[in-house]
Amino acid sequence: MLAPQPIDSYPLRQTLGGVTVAAEPLATKEKTEAAFTVDLTEQGYAPILVVVGNRSADNILLLKDNIELVDSRGNVLKPVPAYVMVEKFEHNKIAYAFMGGLFSYMSAEEANKKMREDWSSKELPAEKVVMPNRKVHGVVYFHLGPGLATLPNATLNILLQNVRSGENHSVNLRIAGR
Repeated sequence: MLAPQPIDSYPLRQTLGGVTVAAEPLATKEKTEAAFTVDLTEQGYAPILVVVGNRSADNILLLKDNIELVDSRGNVLKPVPAYVMVEKFEHNKIAYAFMGGLFSYMSAEEANKKMREDWSSKELPAEKVVMPNRKVHGVVYFHLGPGLATLPNATLNILLQNVRSGENHSVNLRIAGR
């Protein structure tokens, strides 16, 4: 699991109505290898750690389907589930079997299982209610395309809903150029 920092320590954050949303793009070779043991950017994936802290008096609903990344060209990207991403990085079990027999096949299968479990455990849940004085976090995966795993001048849009009032709040975090 990726341990979040204190929410106020993230440079990329916004507070609306007592709810703070922070994000940390993990979209460099070094950051993805540290968090996921492989370079996700090599296949065009850009994981972003999202942290939501609720200091309001109401429950806040966070739906992963209500998160989008708008790139510098205006393209709107929706999150990709971890299991879809894992398929791109799975070890080829048949190739391992040819190289080393049954044990290699089983080794590749076990490695794929561990990768799937690890990446899924880090993923932001599809739906989460953030209760007052609580914090949630998880990674949202975006597929930018091979060779496009940079995020300068993109905007991460996150829609939050106050469960009591039904009111929606849109958080827009601008990822500056680097």
